[in-house]
Amino acid sequence: MRIPGTGEQPARAVTTLLHGDESTGVDALLTLLRPRPVYPFDLHVVFGNVEAALHGPGFAHRFLEGQEDGNRVWDTPVRPAGALGSPQRRDADAVLGELLAGPLDGLIDLHNTTGANPFHAIVADDDPASLDLATRFCTTLLRWDLGVGTLLEAVAPHAPAVAIECGLPGRRASTAFALDGLRRALGPRPGALPPADHDLVRDLRRVTVLSDVRFRFGGEPDHEADLVLEPNGDAANLRAVPAGHVLGRVHPGAPLPLRVTAPDGSDLTDALLVLRPDGTIVTRTITTPVMVVRTVEAARKDCYCYLAAA
Repeated sequence: MRIPGTGEQPARAVTTLLHGDESTGVDALLTLLRPRPVYPFDLHVVFGNVEAALHGPGFAHRFLEGQEDGNRVWDTPVRPAGALGSPQRRDADAVLGELLAGPLDGLIDLHNTTGANPFHAIVADDDPASLDLATRFCTTLLRWDLGVGTLLEAVAPHAPAVAIECGLPGRRASTAFALDGLRRALGPRPGALPPADHDLVRDLRRVTVLSDVRFRFGGEPDHEADLVLEPNGDAANLRAVPAGHVLGRVHPGAPLPLRVTAPDGSDLTDALLVLRPDGTIVTRTITTPVMVVRTVEAARKDCYCYLAAA
């Protein structure tokens, strides 16, 4: 949707529901827009994977069988109508075409996390405008340089852009955080002020479970699970942990079932993880876990977590 404003300033944009199980952005946007505010700019509002959000009990699926991840399809240029591509990529191309058709003063992409995480914002560039937009929500920031086809990565070269991680869905605190941040981010900007003091976590490395490995969260490895991941691993999210921090366990003598990759695809597993003789998988160095999930579906559809420099 493009909600008309008075036209005094360039357009801004808010997106949400790129993943169908992330409801907080929907709740916050509906609350924000019900009074029908009139801004000095046109406001683009994008609701992503509505089909997945409505499937089953509602807000239960990141994406559906046969779909692509709605936040991994933004890495191609806008193509002519009728060009080949998945429905998700065609939608992404159409949305980008609208967002970038004229001047854009900023994009806010609202998300939830699968595991418990402190509220935080993600930037693709640490330029003053992006940092200013991010710190209107919070002062814990991640620098995203993984190149995986996110909306943030597609818009950042053209306008300030942030992804806002609003914690777990379905919680009042998550909605309040998103709503308060939206009101500040869409409100008047005092201009030329330095961004608020903040912590910026850099150098994310992606941790995935190998595709042929059977796994679950909690318990011990047995005939049904080759790998058991820590059931409360998300408690370490955005906290520096020492070398030897436990991620999971396998049968003694089994190979390491996790893979750690850098943004360029290079394998960093041996540099960051250790498989002990008793089957315990631990970190090799001080590191900061980010976005540790706690469901098998989330780990399969995206990754188990990211590891950042402490």
